[in-house]
Amino acid sequence: MVTSRTVRNTGWPSLILLMMLSSRVFSVERLSYSEPLKQLQYHDEDKGLLAQPGDQLGFLDVYDPIEPLNRYIFAFDRIVDRNLLKPTVKLYKTVTPVFFRSRVSDFFQNLKEIPSGVNSLLQFDIRQTFNAMFRLVINSTVGFFGLFDPASAIGLHHQSNGFANTLAFYGVGSGAYLVIPLLGPSSVRDIAGMAVDQQLENQINIGNVPETIFQQPEWLVLYGVNYRYTTSLSYSDFSSPFLYDLIRFLYTRKRELEVVIVDDKSI
Repeated sequence: MVTSRTVRNTGWPSLILLMMLSSRVFSVERLSYSEPLKQLQYHDEDKGLLAQPGDQLGFLDVYDPIEPLNRYIFAFDRIVDRNLLKPTVKLYKTVTPVFFRSRVSDFFQNLKEIPSGVNSLLQFDIRQTFNAMFRLVINSTVGFFGLFDPASAIGLHHQSNGFANTLAFYGVGSGAYLVIPLLGPSSVRDIAGMAVDQQLENQINIGNVPETIFQQPEWLVLYGVNYRYTTSLSYSDFSSPFLYDLIRFLYTRKRELEVVIVDDKSI
């Protein structure tokens, strides 16, 4: 039996509780991979601490109607990340100097100023719109087509913004939680926003780069390797029978924090 004292529905205490459960569970009883949270049991005195009767670990609840399929994709992504993506990134770091990797990262990040600027305008955020516009102009000229980032040197730092945030600005909810093959955690709103942002890059199409990326395999591989290289989170950073639930919780709360400012200024 696994016991734990439940805390109120707040961010960090909830996360601490989840990590404690994750670290202790194997020392007592091995849980099946399928929905392990539902198998947790509580002492009667612990139930009295719940915000509402029956609200055991309710802070982890996420709208996940296709959870069985998501779990299969999640398992597939873990295998691919461990056996293909991480070794590829390790090789990439071994055979290329930091200077080269920084230029590649700056180059692809410069393209993201396009959706960032357009979506900031749609959200009536004039300051961030001009920030993205000036960064795009400066880095595409002085920065040699985005290979360098002189805009940051003068205080114009990249501020990520996308169509998913614009949807949140206009009151669209996140929708169902999704796990996308190779891309990982997402939601209906986030994957729709990603598709629109990609179309924005293709339509503006600075230097024919976005179109080239998805037409020439070598560019696509470099884009994918850089994407994984600049993603610091790795599934192997966690060791828990609740890994799916933990990643889902962290991603959902992260996105809530990222759109909270957008929600505050929504119409």
